[in-house]
Amino acid sequence: MLLVVVLLTLGSLYVLQDQKRFPTKLGLDISGGMQVVLEAKDTEKVMVTPEVMQSIISVVRNRVDGLGVAEPVIQKKGDRQIVVELPGIADPDRARAMIGKTAHLKFQEQGTAAPQAPQAAQAGAPAMPTWVDTGLDGSMLKSAKAEPNPGMGGGWVVTLQFDPQGAKLFGEITSRNVGKPVAMVLDDKVISAPNVNEPILSGDAVISGNFAAKEAQDVAVQLNAGALPVPLEEIENRTVGPTLGSDTVQGAVRAGIVGFALVVLYMIGYYRLPGLVASIALGIYTVLLLAIFHLIPVTLTVPGIAGFILSIGMAVDANVLIFERTKEELRRGRSLYSAIEIGFKRAFTAIFDSNSTTVLTCVILYIFGTGLVRGFALTLALGVIISMFTAITVTRVLLFQILSNKAINQTSYFGVKSPEPNKAS
Repeated sequence: MLLVVVLLTLGSLYVLQDQKRFPTKLGLDISGGMQVVLEAKDTEKVMVTPEVMQSIISVVRNRVDGLGVAEPVIQKKGDRQIVVELPGIADPDRARAMIGKTAHLKFQEQGTAAPQAPQAAQAGAPAMPTWVDTGLDGSMLKSAKAEPNPGMGGGWVVTLQFDPQGAKLFGEITSRNVGKPVAMVLDDKVISAPNVNEPILSGDAVISGNFAAKEAQDVAVQLNAGALPVPLEEIENRTVGPTLGSDTVQGAVRAGIVGFALVVLYMIGYYRLPGLVASIALGIYTVLLLAIFHLIPVTLTVPGIAGFILSIGMAVDANVLIFERTKEELRRGRSLYSAIEIGFKRAFTAIFDSNSTTVLTCVILYIFGTGLVRGFALTLALGVIISMFTAITVTRVLLFQILSNKAINQTSYFGVKSPEPNKAS
């Protein structure tokens, strides 16, 4: 068993030093970024249902993936809200605009029917052309791509490719509108209305709206992600700078180091040799847990670090129960080996019950919590589970390994100066 402990410790150290394969994932409040809460709104045609919310989350996730954000958090909150966390985002305003837009693309042609949004005609002004829907929209889109404009005007364009149904319909639309404009409308705004020179039967189209590079890329990402079934209203947004996050985590690390040192000093001062063994086990516990954070990987947040530090105290608490039971048995006159065995055995039930209730609480927090609360619950739960292994297994293995040396096989090293006469059978 000692060999297993050594191998686990060495393996964990290897994981921690290999940042290329197992990098540290930092959350929004540490690396900086933004958090936005969006609420879905009913329309005349579509009501917000659980199925609609799942569709919204899927569309938003695709748009966020198009931004190239590492470790985004997108989750449902209540019946009609979603929380989007984007750590390390460089341009929060651009991200908010991309995420919240409906991105409903449709094609219109000139006609005599009344337009969808009629405008009041000014007296004496010539009649404005009206536009009618053609039936071709973004749902028939196969792909969209931002490309430099090869024409003399420069800038960027968005090239579109339709699926077979859309290609056939687009061919019919361009065939009957040769010499006339066909409008491309995004979120009820005409962004391009070029004249059709000849029928386009290939299923390809180009949106030329004098885009800058980022604008064209954003439109392409939105179109590829699909249109939102209902509009989203921004309820709350929060932006965290990386400097603030760095200062916060430095304070948390300092607090963790000071807390760890104080715990070690107390354990060694009060429990002597077992306290030293517990401190070594606590160091192994820290290495194991941090390695697991890298392997899963766990995105570290400030509350997550707090959960990790709290789990250190709970790991020591298990050792305190074991050592107090052991000291009781030593005072009754039992041998060291017998006292330690009984101490671990009798303390196990209390340790298991207390840790089980803590893990259960963490599970509830993780299921019903959001964002930072879930980070705290996850790190605390993992810490409690690993602490049971180190407190019960690692500490026990190290204690018996040390007691094999007869020079320190004495009750005085356990804080019991003079055992009472043996009353136990």
